Amino acid sequence: MTLLSDALFSDVMFYLVAAVMIGTAIATIMAKNLLQSAVFLIFSFVGTAILYLMLHAEFMAMAQIMVYAGGVIIFVIFTILLTSHLGESALHIKLPRTFIALMISLAFLWVMVRFVVLTPDLNVATPTATSGYASLSSFALRLLSTGPEGFVIPFEIISLLLLVTLVCAITIARKFKGEE
Repeated sequence: MTLLSDALFSDVMFYLVAAVMIGTAIATIMAKNLLQSAVFLIFSFVGTAILYLMLHAEFMAMAQIMVYAGGVIIFVIFTILLTSHLGESALHIKLPRTFIALMISLAFLWVMVRFVVLTPDLNVATPTATSGYASLSSFALRLLSTGPEGFVIPFEIISLLLLVTLVCAITIARKFKGEE
């Protein structure tokens, strides 16, 4: 009886966290203010970290919080604050944001459903990775390795891309001599 109640609690928590994530993702798209949109995105990232914790992937949950909810959102907020003119009128587009968001969401949902339906053995597949493949030490070695299985070069490329983005945002936001 306890095993059944633990599984039921786990299922209920999963659906609750998933509903909050979907709600905050929709709120991210629907928010009129860019800063509010960034805050909703933080909650969506935290929901993803909670799902990692439910899967007993504590390292991935902490990486999700530190990298995405911490680092990426800070860059997004800095970019918003540096490039937007907070007292001016917002940019008007011809198509409503909700229609564009709905079309992109439906296209993404169609692609996901199509690939899941076309893969009938998805839920019965057995993992082929070795037992130490997902351990923390092997993950750290792969993260710091420069070989074909390593991620140092992509990590450095992404850090340079973020730096260039921040420099471009500052360049766009700075006022020229003639402006006040």
